[in-house]
Amino acid sequence: MDIPLEVGKAIYRTAIDRKAHDAEGVAWWAGVVAEVAAVIRADNVSAAAQVILWWHADWTEVGDTARAAASRIRRAARNLKVRLVTQE
Repeated sequence: MDIPLEVGKAIYRTAIDRKAHDAEGVAWWAGVVAEVAAVIRADNVSAAAQVILWWHADWTEVGDTARAAASRIRRAARNLKVRLVTQE
């Protein structure tokens, strides 16, 4: 994880699910925050969407897409002034 857990939670809650609770557990949140960091670090929105594409069932249930969600995650990170170095 490249960003603090609480920052990752804030980004996820802003971009994806405002009702996500701490009760999900540390392991669940650590995985989510690692993926949020990977979305932020991605070279572009298309690459970012690929990181979270596996959440497909969740996107279709709410009429959303991985690309739209990736865009929201990246926007929320920018608003919180979170910057990560892209991997080479």
